[in-house]
Amino acid sequence: MSKNVLILMGSPRKKGNTSILCDEFARGAVEAGHSVEKIDVISRKIAGCLGCNGCQRNGGTCVQKDDMQEIYQKINEADVVVLASPVYYYTWTSQLKAVIDRTYSLLATMRNKTFYLISTCASPDESWCKVMLDSFRTYLGCYETVTEGGYVFGFNAGAPGDVKNTEAMQKAYEMGKRIM
Repeated sequence: MSKNVLILMGSPRKKGNTSILCDEFARGAVEAGHSVEKIDVISRKIAGCLGCNGCQRNGGTCVQKDDMQEIYQKINEADVVVLASPVYYYTWTSQLKAVIDRTYSLLATMRNKTFYLISTCASPDESWCKVMLDSFRTYLGCYETVTEGGYVFGFNAGAPGDVKNTEAMQKAYEMGKRIM
């Protein structure tokens, strides 16, 4: 059965290492028969969450009117959501973190989705990415019926292109191909 895949790419480098891994994931997913859309959140106007709880009082509609409205619709239509970000000070870029925070408005409605994490870092191994992975898993724990599909980290990826022809590229491709 074909799935609708949404990749939310939070890197300021549109053709950087995180984007390369996203493209490999997408290639695998498309080859497996799924539809894929990638949104570069850096190019969107997305304000931070106000913490006003307005969304919780009015049926999940955020009081802010910005590009997040389109992303809400895309998340609601997706079967699979990929959160993609390089590691900045052990966690998400501020651009993707704003998107994550704003999904608070979906607390009562986000159901039956599979989430993946794609990330890159200049660090040599996963021990440096523990905060990112913990944050991803804690975020998923906020929603009752979402599941973790998997994650991939591209290590030693400080300069653009460092992730090319690495094990991480192959893993991202295979992860996309295995979407069920």
